[in-house]
Amino acid sequence: MAVEAAFQTLVVKLGAAREAFESLRLTAVEDRPLRDEVLLVERLGNAVEDLQGWLEEAVAAAGEAQQAVRHPLDGHRARGALALAHERFLRLEYKFFFEGASYEEIGELSRFGRRRGREWLGWTGSVIQALDQCRAPLRDVDEALLVCWQELSERLGASSVSVQTTNIGQQISAAALSPGEISRDGRGLPQDAMT
Repeated sequence: MAVEAAFQTLVVKLGAAREAFESLRLTAVEDRPLRDEVLLVERLGNAVEDLQGWLEEAVAAAGEAQQAVRHPLDGHRARGALALAHERFLRLEYKFFFEGASYEEIGELSRFGRRRGREWLGWTGSVIQALDQCRAPLRDVDEALLVCWQELSERLGASSVSVQTTNIGQQISAAALSPGEISRDGRGLPQDAMT
């Protein structure tokens, strides 16, 4: 896959995650029963808004990285933006899996719904379903980030230039040497570069 296509896929997968989290927000915040203020519900709403904020930051950084990999490639900018997108996504993912959609949180939501009656039980069931629908888009973004890192490192590695100083002058080579190409003098120069 070309580096440009990998970054395009990442942006698309982040867009799908954005839609899933917007659906979660609508369910958790907008569709909740209005008759009671409950700490569990407020905490969930705040967590969802935090998740969306980190996701928006990841989307923006991925968009910048996508621009940086277009011709001509700006490797430094692409690495920095991809790293920022990945860091924000990891925050989101950690909070989601270890706090928002953890076994304990889902269990607490289920018990809360059963204690509060039919209206709250319907709401908690919808929230649990919306949380579950966020899992696949997160997994897809994880995979897309890995592909982006692989493609970017391959592209940057293929275009690297090394400069070595010898007693004759400078030797410039466009590609790294394989382990079998070490010269007799041990400095890593291929035999034909020494002549």
